[in-house]
Amino acid sequence: MKQTRRPEDEEQLNKTPETPAAADAPQEEPAYSLEEIMNEFGGWTKRDAPAPAEPVTDETVRLAVPAAEAKGEEKPAEPPAGGDTIRFTPVEEEKAPEPERPAVWTYRGEPDPERPAPDPKEARELARAERREKRQAEKRRRQLERFQKKEARKKRAQEQPEHTFASPEAAYAFYAAASGTRLRLLVSTLLCLGSVLLLVLSTPLITGAFSDHAAVFSAAMLGLLLLQAVCSYDVCLSGVIALLRFRFDQYSMLFLALCAVVADAFFAVAEGRTPFCTVAGILLLLALWGRDLLYDARRRSLRAISNMDEPVAAIREEKAWHGYDCIFRAPGDAEQFAVQLEMPDAGSRIMRVWAPVMTAVTLALSVLTSLRTGEHFLWAWSAMLLASFPAGILIAYAKPFSALARRLYRAGAAIAGWQGARILSGSRPAPMVIGYANAVVQTAGSGLVPLFEQMMHDQNGRRYTVDTFRRYEGGGLGATIRGDVVLMGSIAFMKLMRVRVPEGTRLKQAVYLSVNGELTAVFALNYAPAESVRAGLSAVLRAGSLVPVLATRDFMITPQFLKLRYKIPPEHIEFPIVEERARLSSQEIPRTGPQGALMARSSFASFAGSVVSARTLRGAAIIAMIVALAGSVLGTALMFFLTFLGSSFSASCWNLFLYTVLWLIPGLLTALLAGRA
Repeated sequence: MKQTRRPEDEEQLNKTPETPAAADAPQEEPAYSLEEIMNEFGGWTKRDAPAPAEPVTDETVRLAVPAAEAKGEEKPAEPPAGGDTIRFTPVEEEKAPEPERPAVWTYRGEPDPERPAPDPKEARELARAERREKRQAEKRRRQLERFQKKEARKKRAQEQPEHTFASPEAAYAFYAAASGTRLRLLVSTLLCLGSVLLLVLSTPLITGAFSDHAAVFSAAMLGLLLLQAVCSYDVCLSGVIALLRFRFDQYSMLFLALCAVVADAFFAVAEGRTPFCTVAGILLLLALWGRDLLYDARRRSLRAISNMDEPVAAIREEKAWHGYDCIFRAPGDAEQFAVQLEMPDAGSRIMRVWAPVMTAVTLALSVLTSLRTGEHFLWAWSAMLLASFPAGILIAYAKPFSALARRLYRAGAAIAGWQGARILSGSRPAPMVIGYANAVVQTAGSGLVPLFEQMMHDQNGRRYTVDTFRRYEGGGLGATIRGDVVLMGSIAFMKLMRVRVPEGTRLKQAVYLSVNGELTAVFALNYAPAESVRAGLSAVLRAGSLVPVLATRDFMITPQFLKLRYKIPPEHIEFPIVEERARLSSQEIPRTGPQGALMARSSFASFAGSVVSARTLRGAAIIAMIVALAGSVLGTALMFFLTFLGSSFSASCWNLFLYTVLWLIPGLLTALLAGRA
């Protein structure tokens, strides 16, 4: 409601008393009392002590603020007033208090716990642990780098075949054309024997008077050695090529020894002493003989695989049965065989290290001997170089390989060189019953398949398909054919499966067939022990480290059967459970191991003969190599001792010849025995 004032009220209110006396004079009672005015206008204030202002709202401000102040203009100063002055303020309309809004709780997370003051000891331990972790990480990084560099070096130094051919036929043609080595070998043998005869004649202890012509004999021995070097030109050429390729091997060392001996022989002829030509001639003869044996073995092996229509390989798979490596028969690869055949043997790889080391050692020792005694340098070096050469290593691998390759060629098999040797170590119709039996043995993959196939042909048997199939540990087979439950096995298996067997049935070498729990047929068998199988098993058992695993699907073949028929002790044969026998003998599982030999026939005799021959080859070669290297070390030490003392009589060609021949005997015997094993 808007308030209004009368003119007389306004005039009375604005009237100011002039004197104090006037103030004390009686006045007319106003029409309104102070309480009424206060009630009417909302209160009063004094100039000197203004009352606290009431809360101002937007509407109050609009009513109380003058226009000039609202526009931002300067407000004119109020005239000073004396006494009490009443100021009217607009009455503010009371508003209903707004209800309090409910507070919304917000999760702000738990405050982080205050960290305790760091312990100096723990801080040091933490710092040491960090440094240790950094060192270990750096160590692992360096180890990884070294491993990667080592693998890279291995890859670069990976063995390469000595020759590369387009096909096995091309390789066979190459080795067949190299058969002219035999003639050169014969001539070299005669020249070497002539040199040995001259050496005997020039030895005073043997011939006496003939020793006066030592200079003539020495010149003749030098001439024979040069002719022998011409006959062995391919050996010398191999040494030069290997030297140019920075692959100092046995042929390079032999060529260097030959040059040293020839150079020393010129001084020996002038001085009247016997040179070391005979010993060098023996080494040349052994090198040429070893090459001829190696070429002959490769030629026979390649000829054997060229006659194979579908070669069968003996491959080795790691940890194929209970953590043991196993050797299986699988389809062979003739191309891969030809490449494996060209891989160098262990003796060649050893000589790539041995030859440069021993050459450097003998060179240093000969220089020391020459400075110590004043003897001729070439004499001391030739003696040490020939004594340090492991002569037996030239035929350690080639001789047994040639003998075994010749024997395996007659059996239709071949070893893939050194690499292969290293890799190996009721009442039912008769047609229905025969058809049931044939279906079971066909599914089992048994060795009785040819027998039952012939019976199917003779008896007009029916063909059936096996619905379900199972093998039993008792030595039998089970199948479901057209809803019939068929059991097949020995008489012991039938009794074990509670099949009623008529009284008087005692055929042990027979196959029993039951249908739906009733004995239906008995197939009498006569197992004749094959001599080739007997020989193969005996060879495997003699090998020592080989253990036969009877992975056969023929339920009639058991360790007791082998004991009775083949006289093989059953304790030396492993007989896996039926599931493992089926897995090991499965033809459907691809065999991915490296092949070590190829066979023309997948017979056990060829298989066993190839594996045993490969292991015999490796063992004989390693023994011969060890003997040759031992003789090399001992000969080097002995010759250094003799030449250092200046004993030219003891360090003679005759004594060195005897030493070389004596150390050749063990290697030759090992190779000969390996060929006849």
